[in-house]
Amino acid sequence: MVNQVGHVWHDPSVQRVETPEQQHARQPVTPPSRPDRPQQAAEVAPELQEVQRAIEVVRQAPDVREGRVAAIRKLLEAGKYQVPLAAVADRIAADLRPTLDSE
Repeated sequence: MVNQVGHVWHDPSVQRVETPEQQHARQPVTPPSRPDRPQQAAEVAPELQEVQRAIEVVRQAPDVREGRVAAIRKLLEAGKYQVPLAAVADRIAADLRPTLDSE
């Protein structure tokens, strides 16, 4: 029922009718039965399990080797950490080379 202003009256005695398509859309979809194929549980290949374990180990590993940082920090504080300047210069040049080549 529609009142004079255009609002729908909600009458509890009126039942909503659905089309067969709407009824079918509400039903859960079940895969067809395949008696010729026994039910199989999905198995993950051992190689994939190993890869998954490796990924988890990497995720749990710290980003910084704290022991190495602490050792170098002690050497720096004691004034005993020596870095060959030529090696530093070579590394800087190697890092800058792609940037300079693209200009």
